[in-house]
Amino acid sequence: MRWMMAAAWRQVTLLGLCMIAAAPVHAVEEEAHVLILNGLDPYLPAYIVIDGAMRASLANERTRRVVVFSESLDAQRFPLQTLEPEFPALLAKRYGGLRIDVVVVVSQVALEFFKRHSELWPGARLVYVGFPGEAIGPPALPTNATGVVAHVDVEGTIDLALRLQPDAHRIVVVSGAGDGDQRAERLARQVLSMRGETRTVEYLSGLPLSELVARVAAEPAQTIVLYLAEFRDRDGRPYAPRDVLRAISDSSIAPVYGAIDTYVGFGVAAGSMESFEVKGRLIGEQVRAALAGGPSDPSRALLEAPSRCVADARLMQRWSLSERRLPTGCEIRFANVPIWRRYWWQIALTLAIIVGQTALILAMLAERRRRRTAESEARKRFSEMTHMNRRVAMGELSASIAHELNQPLGAILNNTGAAEVLIKANPPRLQEVAEILADIKRDDRRASDIIARIRNMLRKADSEVGGTDLNDAIGETMALLAEEASAKGVSFKTELATELPKVRAHRIELQQVVMNLALNGIEAMHGQGVEKRELLICSARANDKEAKVSVADSGGGIPSEVLPRVFDPFVTSKATGMGLGLAISRTIVEAYGGWIRAENLPSGGALFQFTIPFAAGQHA
Repeated sequence: MRWMMAAAWRQVTLLGLCMIAAAPVHAVEEEAHVLILNGLDPYLPAYIVIDGAMRASLANERTRRVVVFSESLDAQRFPLQTLEPEFPALLAKRYGGLRIDVVVVVSQVALEFFKRHSELWPGARLVYVGFPGEAIGPPALPTNATGVVAHVDVEGTIDLALRLQPDAHRIVVVSGAGDGDQRAERLARQVLSMRGETRTVEYLSGLPLSELVARVAAEPAQTIVLYLAEFRDRDGRPYAPRDVLRAISDSSIAPVYGAIDTYVGFGVAAGSMESFEVKGRLIGEQVRAALAGGPSDPSRALLEAPSRCVADARLMQRWSLSERRLPTGCEIRFANVPIWRRYWWQIALTLAIIVGQTALILAMLAERRRRRTAESEARKRFSEMTHMNRRVAMGELSASIAHELNQPLGAILNNTGAAEVLIKANPPRLQEVAEILADIKRDDRRASDIIARIRNMLRKADSEVGGTDLNDAIGETMALLAEEASAKGVSFKTELATELPKVRAHRIELQQVVMNLALNGIEAMHGQGVEKRELLICSARANDKEAKVSVADSGGGIPSEVLPRVFDPFVTSKATGMGLGLAISRTIVEAYGGWIRAENLPSGGALFQFTIPFAAGQHA
């Protein structure tokens, strides 16, 4: 009976695991299907930019995943009537089992195809993308359809050309023989007719490439050449418009202008152009609005990317066109910007620093001269007590510092003499000289480090308070006092907390407090045996807001009558002391919001402790 129950339990468990495995990991993400029906060559440079910007906009759709399909009619190169009805039948097979939510039709050819075969995509919303020269208004679009029209700013480009060539007496308009080419030419004729242009205007329409190149090359430099597009010549030969542009631009002595953004860099000097990237984003917004459903906004049924001035600096220079005549805000591409214009603020900053340093040096020289003539009077006005205290402390260490400096300087002198002997040897012992030079370099660095520590301690503190590494400040102070402690037989011992946050204090003033306490400890142990002279310095977290530093010596302690007033000015137990070091230390610590106190240890000696708050954002 038990084995039957166990078998049944195994079956139930296995069934449950299978059900869990069969269940979806997460809910199926909602998908939206968008079909791009392109009536043109989908690899036209302009469309590649538009398509990329549109897809980037659709990628920002968060409510659903957008799947994009693409079909090309390529009616510019292949007559569409030869593809029907086979092509619609192919599309019916391809998309018959797939719901298409939005169809993006590119050009009027694709729009008319969609109208004839809208049953292929029942219920799909329409977004129209215009092609240059097409004049599509809202009545030509189905209900709830939206679109982005193409804008070829012929008038703005002509105005820009006349700004750059005010003496031009002739305008030549170049276009092809294809349907789109002819629409663009009709637009140009309409614009130039409405302007009442007094200059001679000639239209070169559908010329074969060799004839067109020769014709444009014969134009004088004062001519304005406006290139629209040539997809097909009068003999039916297809072309890539940019290839035609490059050919006529290379041979023309007259500047060539255009109103298509992707012509820049391939032969046009300048033009007023719509941004295809902006146009692609507008199309993406229209598609996302169509996917959201609801009626379309009549005020946004047909949008248009704004035109702006764009110029090619290389061709402007080639055709001697002045950039100063370009309108304000014109985008200049491929400009060879001089280094002083590209890095103007860096250069200005460097010059300002050099000027400032020069002025500082002159001021220091002048100050030095004034100090020499008024040294006695300057001493009378010396009122910075903390600075004086540091100078006094360093004065007490002068003998130790001199001894510490004498070691590397003496070694340098001895090594120099040895190097002279080795160089004069026959043959010179250069390998040993190289080793001596390395020793000299090391001793020089050692002396430089000593001098740097002294200079840091003697300089005045800045007015602003920043974050200071407490352990580094203690370590530098100990290095400065090492020779003095060694001379007096005192051994240093440190217990520094790791990963201690930075404290809010001046580094120099913090070192001054530690130095005052350490020097007092060293002096207090003068009468003790050498084996008992130990100075212990510790750092730790006092709490979450401040750090604590402890300095303990093994001397005789603080006299009981002095201990309550040990931090008062002019109170000292040393025969030669001024009684200012501890008073200054208390002033510094309390100015930062900390506290300082002293006590005698039961085992002998004195213990000084003070706290320093952590810097802002550095709480433990």
